[in-house]
Amino acid sequence: MINRVNYHKAIRVMLLLICLAFILASCGGMGFKAESQSEFESGMAFFNQGKHNDAAEHFEKATKENPDFANAYLYLGRTYLNLGDYSKAIPALRTAYRLSPEEVKKQAFDLLLDALFNASSREWDKGQFNSAIDYLKEAFELDPKSQRAKDDLTKALINLGTIILNSGDVMEAIKEYNEAIKVSPNSTSAYLGLAAALLKNGDTRKALEAAIKAALIDPKNREALRLMKDLMFKGSR
Repeated sequence: MINRVNYHKAIRVMLLLICLAFILASCGGMGFKAESQSEFESGMAFFNQGKHNDAAEHFEKATKENPDFANAYLYLGRTYLNLGDYSKAIPALRTAYRLSPEEVKKQAFDLLLDALFNASSREWDKGQFNSAIDYLKEAFELDPKSQRAKDDLTKALINLGTIILNSGDVMEAIKEYNEAIKVSPNSTSAYLGLAAALLKNGDTRKALEAAIKAALIDPKNREALRLMKDLMFKGSR
């Protein structure tokens, strides 16, 4: 009988300890959330005053206290956008977009796209062509229906192809022009660039094919017509 009484007491004590552990865990979680909310509110106060460096510090703390705090990531991204620091804005906005509920997802989406476009432009101006194109590729993957993403990526690939071609790396230039054609199959400029690169590589037949495609896309394009005629004449000799 004594052993049975002790057994039941032990069970009750164990259940009480388990309940206490759950309560403490819940309180701890609430404490983290309260702390992150407090940091977020401090960040918002500085953000609304235009004190973006101070705001960023508090938003960073809020995200560390609560890694699932979508709004903290959103405003952290906005803050770094205002500071012109795209290398920090983009990761924060990526996370905000991933975590945001549907009703605010579009805001994070639009801000992320804008950050990617601006980061690409800045990288291009610094001569960092590959990283500029990587940002545009991410924008295009994020929104394949975006005409701006498509046009900007195509233009960047063509321009990089031309830069590489002028440096003498013909095969790499051909690769970039073909990449541009994959993005925009109806780009006259991409086919003209490809034709020039193929011709420089000594492949007159393929260069003519590219020039013909350019002329078919835009029958009024004088450069395409001239190149096509020149290549046809060269091929007939």
